[in-house]
Amino acid sequence: MNFWDILILAAVAGLAVLAIRTLRRKNNSGGCSCGCGGCAADCKKRKQEKETKG
Repeated sequence: MNFWDILILAAVAGLAVLAIRTLRRKNNSGGCSCGCGGCAADCKKRKQEKETKG
């Protein structure tokens, strides 16, 4: 493997770590990974919204 192959692999690995970290943070804070706008899942955030509305 030459320098460019290693550089590309490092960049892909870094982006994968960043994506996983972002999804885990979003999941731990109660948000859906897909967003609740068009989502039918009954996630933590949606349950909290229902409780505050009534």
